[in-house]
Amino acid sequence: MTTRNFYTLFACVCLSLWGLTATAQDDASSSYTYTPKHMWEVGVNAGYVFNAGDIDAGAGFGAGLHARFPLDYVFSIRLGASYTGFNGERDVTAIGPIDVQSYEASSLNGSGVVVMSLSNLRWDKSTAEKKTNLYVYGGVGAGLLSGEATRGDGTVNSILRGRNVDVDESAVIGYGIVGGGIAFKISPKFNIGIDHQVNVGVGPESDYMDGYANQLNDQTSYRDILQYSRLMLNFNIGSADEKSEPLYWINPMEGVAKNLEDLNARPVFDLTDTDGDGVIDMIDQEKDTPANAAVDTRGMALDSDGDGIKDYEDQEPYSQPGYSVDGKGVAQTPKFVTQDDINRSIDEALKNYQPIGGGGMSDWFLPMIHFNNDSYSIRYTDYGALKNVATVLKNNPSARIVVKGYTDKTASDSYNTKLSYNRAKSAIEHLVQNYGISRDRLILNYGGEEMTLVPQSGSSLMNRRVEFSVADGSESEMAEPAGRAGKGTFGGSRNAGY
Repeated sequence: MTTRNFYTLFACVCLSLWGLTATAQDDASSSYTYTPKHMWEVGVNAGYVFNAGDIDAGAGFGAGLHARFPLDYVFSIRLGASYTGFNGERDVTAIGPIDVQSYEASSLNGSGVVVMSLSNLRWDKSTAEKKTNLYVYGGVGAGLLSGEATRGDGTVNSILRGRNVDVDESAVIGYGIVGGGIAFKISPKFNIGIDHQVNVGVGPESDYMDGYANQLNDQTSYRDILQYSRLMLNFNIGSADEKSEPLYWINPMEGVAKNLEDLNARPVFDLTDTDGDGVIDMIDQEKDTPANAAVDTRGMALDSDGDGIKDYEDQEPYSQPGYSVDGKGVAQTPKFVTQDDINRSIDEALKNYQPIGGGGMSDWFLPMIHFNNDSYSIRYTDYGALKNVATVLKNNPSARIVVKGYTDKTASDSYNTKLSYNRAKSAIEHLVQNYGISRDRLILNYGGEEMTLVPQSGSSLMNRRVEFSVADGSESEMAEPAGRAGKGTFGGSRNAGY
């Protein structure tokens, strides 16, 4: 197994475990839980390594990296990879020619351990932030062992010579791992640990870590034990805004204790309502409102129009917005004209007004009448309008009326001139015959197709009309034009309109 392959395998295992723990958090039940989403840990380490075997140990060195994933508040999994270099030497006077005098060995290791946080077994001072974390662990591992041994006769060969292997060959050794340590929090994202790990070899190769099995003595009759004391720099991975520290830094009772403290800190529920406004004193922001004063949900007296004067003092609680108010809350609005003012003005204007003949204003409404196409016969629908004209004339004996006929633009000018004359004549004769109006009070005029009410060519009922207006004394009757035009009868039944 090469060094590259070993670290690749370690990285894949770490990512797989991280994915499992993240998925477990995301797929958790929607029911309420005190276990928050949490970060996980990566770190580097370095320290002192020695082998407790058949030969006196020398000073060695180790370095490695690890990743730690919380399972709950107490247990977590830690995966590690490390390089360890170690050596040993003994007195040459006490050995034979084939015995090991000294050795230099190294091991490339991978491990997986279950870590138990002892700090979270104590639940007092639950809301205090943890500054230290004491832990122990156990697990398994494997190491790729290689090295050289110098023997009493000066030859140098593999530490595994006793296993009948070549000098350059290495062997994989299994370990049982135990250890413990303590970590000191520097910040929520970083802590420093002191850790000691013991690798107890498994299998016959484990007694050749120092190149010597020493099967005839009882010092180590089966295995060598690799010891690693190290300083660990640990970093928490994840967003501090979205996730908590790893669970082994958090007391499992912290959330419960915090909620209990908040519950105990709540004020005693008191239904006292001092001012009797219907809002209890606990939430009343104005505890002395006068009796019968209207208040809002906060217990504050209402100011409905927002003029700064409370409703119970305001003589005008709903003042018109946009105006200043006086000390009593009354809006200072301008004086508007009342209906009485308007009526008085009209009466003053009409007091000295005398219409012709002494009639009232309603007597002066003079409607117009309309005709069917190419006709000068009075339509039954216009009899009421002509009656109104007759009423005006009767109520104003001295008044004279101009009667003027018009047409639309569906014929020649000469034809339309004659037709408009006939229409005015028909209206006059209707008034004379049916209402006894004197002919000399009616002045016949005609306009043909000029002054259309509807600006269009062709047939138009609105343009086929006769208009009535009060004569001012300057009008004269127009002579009858030549020719013939239209269909119909002049005047009408003497009883029509009655």
